[in-house]
Amino acid sequence: MKKIGLAAALVAAAMTLTACGSGAGSAGTAGEIWYSTKNSTEQVHIAMGQGVTDAAKMLGYTGKVVVAEADAAKQNDQLNNLVQNVKPAAIVVNPYDSDSVSDVLARAKDAKIPVAVIDNKANNAQVDVSVLFDSKKSGEMAGEKAVELLTKKYGQPKGVVVDMYGEVVSQVFKERAEGFEAVIKKYPNIQLVSVLGAPQADKATSALNNVIADTKASGKSIDLVNTPTDTATLGVIESLKTNNMWQKVGTAGHVMVISHDGLGDVLQQVKDGYVDAEVVIDVLGVGGIATELLKAYPMSGNPVPTSGTFTPKGQYLNKEVTLTSGDNGPTVLLDPVVVDASSAGNPLIWGNAGK
Repeated sequence: MKKIGLAAALVAAAMTLTACGSGAGSAGTAGEIWYSTKNSTEQVHIAMGQGVTDAAKMLGYTGKVVVAEADAAKQNDQLNNLVQNVKPAAIVVNPYDSDSVSDVLARAKDAKIPVAVIDNKANNAQVDVSVLFDSKKSGEMAGEKAVELLTKKYGQPKGVVVDMYGEVVSQVFKERAEGFEAVIKKYPNIQLVSVLGAPQADKATSALNNVIADTKASGKSIDLVNTPTDTATLGVIESLKTNNMWQKVGTAGHVMVISHDGLGDVLQQVKDGYVDAEVVIDVLGVGGIATELLKAYPMSGNPVPTSGTFTPKGQYLNKEVTLTSGDNGPTVLLDPVVVDASSAGNPLIWGNAGK
């Protein structure tokens, strides 16, 4: 698999944004697959775009990216331009606003342009396929890993577990928290402390500092911290360092940490033996598999099925996916993967791209 140059992808995104904004006509665009991304500042979103463009190239198309820069109105204008003027072979969309994007996606449907939605749902819209992450399962797998780690430490699942559950407006974080806490609450000897403290690193640092102070005042100590995303984990690390609680796995005083997503900086902490586990999402696969599904079905004149399995040609963490029927049409939920120090170097993890 070709490794990602994140800086190069960012430059490419900026260039294609300019091209799309110029009102380019439809000539030659039947050989193009466009990806509409929320922003070009976060590495995870750059990697999703690279998944689309790599898959497009593999399938014989030119992959291009247009960037909304966290502006719903801008994204909708760009999508309208794609539908009305560019008229590409297909469009892959990561909606910034799951509600407002529905009108333009309906216009794409009327224009018979195949559309895949990835990462975030497009509410009140019917699209050819949605490829999403199974966020609840991510939380459940983190919970199961936490139970395993606590059992290894104490001989049974017990201890103090802090869940930095994230912003309440994020459906992904809600589902991750629900999955994690549903597992943890099965064990009465685990004390669960739920605290809002993510995704921003500084908020996570402040929130955990407060929890540590309260826990110490009650004569207890924290055994494990779970975060909903890696940016929060960076804040957790800072808090643990400030409180002299940042120790390697297996050493006295080590506070176990479980993180989510697959950011390179956190993967390195897993490899170095400080973070116990990372629940990795298939960032390269979400765009790549969506693009392959578009080519295999609507771009070839057939609807995406709502049952059965699909085996993508590209190399992703998900080797085979299951097709189901969802609110917005055919849907695929990508499975997460839990990695530790022995497996965190997997080159198919987006955070390892370019290394």
